[in-house]
Parts: sequence; structure tokens; C-alpha cells
Amino acid sequence: MLEILFWLSAKKIVVAFALLGATFVTIAPKVTKWAESKANSDSNYERKLSPQNIEKFLVRVGYTFVGLSISLFIVAGFIVDLK
Repeated sequence: MLEILFWLSAKKIVVAFALLGATFVTIAPKVTKWAESKANSDSNYERKLSPQNIEKFLVRVGYTFVGLSISLFIVAGFIVDLK
């Protein structure tokens, strides 16, 4: 169990989750603009997901990765003495 925590709270994993989360949050508005322009060009196209729902989803996924990164950083601070 501790090996898994050591692996998950490694600096590379924590930074990767933070960067992945920041990337999702950053590209969310751009994906929304692209989806709106595509939806406006296709008049016969029925949208099942609105561009705002896509943006909300991407932002939530991004903040989930950032929160996970923060949590793993805190865990790393507690288990550093167990090595």
C-alpha cells in the first residue's frame, strides 16, 4: 500500500496531474467556440450536447485533476518521513 502512495505522490505524477488539469481548463473555452461555430454551420444537425455543457464538463475534469494533484502533494508531505 505504501509503495502505491510513494509512486502516486512522486513529483512527476503530481506535476503531470496539475498540468493536465490546467490544460483541460485552458482549452475548454476554445473547444466551446469551435463547437458553436460548427453547430451554426450545420443547420440540420441536432445537437445532443450543447457547447456550454461541453465546457462545463471539461472545466470540471480539469479541476478534478488539479484537486487530485493538490491532494497527492499533501499526501507526499505526510509520507516523506516513512521512507
